[in-house]
Order: sequence, then structure tokens, then C-alpha cells
Amino acid sequence: MILTDGNRPKNYLVETALLGHGLISVEDYEILSAWPKGAMLAWMEKGKIRIGTIEEFITSRQERDNWTRLDGRKVKEECNTNINAYLTASGTMAVAKEIGCPVVVSAGIGGIGDIKEERLCYDLPALSQMDITLVATSPKDMLDMEGTLNWLKDHGVNILGFETEYCDGYILSLKPYRLLKKLSYEDANQLEYGCNLVLNPIPKDHRLKDGSFLEEAIRAGKEAEEKGEHYHPAANACFDRLSFGLSSKIQLESLISNIKLAEIITENR
Repeated sequence: MILTDGNRPKNYLVETALLGHGLISVEDYEILSAWPKGAMLAWMEKGKIRIGTIEEFITSRQERDNWTRLDGRKVKEECNTNINAYLTASGTMAVAKEIGCPVVVSAGIGGIGDIKEERLCYDLPALSQMDITLVATSPKDMLDMEGTLNWLKDHGVNILGFETEYCDGYILSLKPYRLLKKLSYEDANQLEYGCNLVLNPIPKDHRLKDGSFLEEAIRAGKEAEEKGEHYHPAANACFDRLSFGLSSKIQLESLISNIKLAEIITENR
């Protein structure tokens, strides 16, 4: 992993895979106007890791072509100087580990599911091994949520719901999974750093209501896999189309909510 000279945030770092591939109907100006001041992101540009502001990221995205996505395993191995890549949650965790940053922010995370790249998504081993706190929303809706969270629990990851005792879906409302721990607003700044997954769910009244969208999104992801393409960007594009852009706006709002929670957790530490 080669890092460019420059910013080294000491509090938290935001992933770029969702911003790069997932928000089909969200314009750059909407991201810029809503983005919390000071929130730094990580991506790969010409084979080197860049850490920068949202303005710098969007400029890079506009100027460079042929973007791919890298997880925590691939980001440590990639040395092709022509590669431009958005980083997943685990990819961002690998960068955070390298620079001594304790917290990473994501939205929907990977897990266990019927996806070629994610029989066991690297987000899970990264959470259990990297000693990084991940603030996220939920495992994505097409995954085995119970299996995913049980795997994390069995591998020593501390799973906490922010102001809730349940995980019950990402952009859809699914069967609730009872969490062992609840993190209150008052206690968030006292959370001990380490192998933590802090889940900050989207309010139920903000989520998509039509459960049939999930079947269509899974089908779109599978078709992408058969073409040798990434599953999740295709599934996100399908959700976006079926919901007339609402799914993209929901996910951006959730990512920003998670950034604000990371700010609470890391403030003055």
C-alpha cells in the first residue's frame, strides 16, 4: 500500500465505494452541500492511496476514468500505477490501520450471502482482525443478516446498536435481529476503541416500503456477476431505478448520519 503525502486524519475516515458506485440519482452538488465539514475520505488514484476532502474526491472522480473498487485485501496488494479505485469499508479500514486512525464510516456493509465475491465478504474478517471501530448502518438487505452478525459475534466483534437494541434491515425493513448491546448518545464518546461494529439504522419511516424491490435488485446483481461485473453497483442501480432515486438519497442521508455519529464517538479524543 502506497500512500500519497498529505492529510492523516486522527479521528475517523469515510469509505468511498458508496459515493463512487452507489448513488445513481444524487448529483455532486447535493453531496457537497450536505457533507459534514472536515469529514475525510480515502480512495486510490494512480495506484496510490489518497486521503482528502469531499471536494478533492469529487474532482478526482471527475478527472479520472475506469474506476474499480477495492476491499481490504486487494488494497494492500494493488500496486498498478494505472489503478483508480473506490474503497469499500474493509479497504478503508486497511488504510485507517496503516495511519493509526481508530474509526471508519460506512453505510451498508458486506457479509455472508449468495454473492460470488461475498460468500464471506472481507468486511467481516477485517472487523475481527484490524482493531478498528466501524460505524455503519446495517448489513445490506440481500445478505444473510443473522448469519453475518452471528459470524461477527463468534469472532470477537463487539456489535452495538446506536440508541436501539435491534438490527432490522438496511434500506428495507426486515426481520429484526436482537443485538446484545445498545450504545446511548450519552455513552458514545466513551466507547472503547477496538473491534467494534456500531450500527446506526435508517429510521423505518424513511426506508423503502416495497419488498419486491429486493428480488429485482438480487436479480440485477446476479446478472452483473454473470458478466464479470461487480454485484453491488448493479443492485444499487436497480434499487435506484425502481424507487425513482429515493434509495440513493436514503443511503446518502444514512452515510452522513453515520459520519455525525463518528464525530460524537471521536470528539476530543
